[in-house]
Amino acid sequence: MLSYITYIQSANALLCLLLAAQFLFMTALRPWPKRLLGVSYLLYAHQSMVLIAVLHGQAGALGLLRPLVAMWLGPLLYLYFCLVQKPDAQLRWSDALHFVAGTAVFVILLGSQLLINGIDLAIMASFILYFLLIAFRMRQGKQALHHLGTLASPAYRWLACLLLIALINIGCEIAVVQEIQAGVKLQDSVALFVSGCAFFLLNIATLLAALQRSNWLEWMYLLGSQPEQKSLSAEDQQRAADIMRRFEQLVSKEQLYKQEFGITLPQAAKKLQLPARQLSNAINQLYGHSYSVYLNDQRINEAKRLLLEEPELSVIDVMQQAGFSSKSNFNKEFLRGVGMSPSAYRLAVSSGQN
Repeated sequence: MLSYITYIQSANALLCLLLAAQFLFMTALRPWPKRLLGVSYLLYAHQSMVLIAVLHGQAGALGLLRPLVAMWLGPLLYLYFCLVQKPDAQLRWSDALHFVAGTAVFVILLGSQLLINGIDLAIMASFILYFLLIAFRMRQGKQALHHLGTLASPAYRWLACLLLIALINIGCEIAVVQEIQAGVKLQDSVALFVSGCAFFLLNIATLLAALQRSNWLEWMYLLGSQPEQKSLSAEDQQRAADIMRRFEQLVSKEQLYKQEFGITLPQAAKKLQLPARQLSNAINQLYGHSYSVYLNDQRINEAKRLLLEEPELSVIDVMQQAGFSSKSNFNKEFLRGVGMSPSAYRLAVSSGQN
């Protein structure tokens, strides 16, 4: 069992490092939420690596860092939720008190020689407390995210998914603690192996969503780009029209919607030598939808052309040539834009021609 646990924890550490790099270094107009998420994945990678060392009896003094870091994971996730729900998405100095409290509990247990017996309960209490705080903040649903505009729905789905993952984490921790209390060695813990497998699958799914620029995560790239609706002067309208014209020419010339995994708003703005917020505002004002919806609409138009003009192509080939990275997203977006599936559209077109 030890070797299996080592393999799965090693894989989780690598996946968490990749996710940490993705969230820490990707460009966003309001970077703090995705930075906190990146730090969370970095600490989860640390947890996995130190756990491997502990299992093999090689952790030494580093083993003490694992419970301390575990006390910080709940506050990190809670602050991430708070930032997403704040219109300015900014941290406050008072937010550091969450980490001070966890550190203080660790120091007290360490100083009183109760660390081994009490730290598992303290970590569990921390996880449950912050899970309840997050659930309390989520009680208002998407209304708490109204400031995100069109990004509110995907943001809420992602936050709900994170809340579910936090609940799974609590269940896994309880199962491992119960095994240890029953006399099972950590190296032989079936619950530890099962939880490692569960998080491996969750990490794989998250990484694929990040690489494919899924709507579940795309909103974090655009956080802060939703403009307030207000009347524009004639000069502002002309400037927005000029930006939109240049953007449409760029999309058409370089076929940005076909690029692998898409292109972010800041990357497109950089090509136009414009601030990302300025480009986003122009698209929202003149197109009436977000940057990501605009690109998906171009992909839908290309897919419609291919379905009509190249009937020998399979639906999968059409999906790939149009710039979609997954079949589920292709079907969902095509249904949104056309009102039917790609296959039904091809059948309807061919029937009309006959």
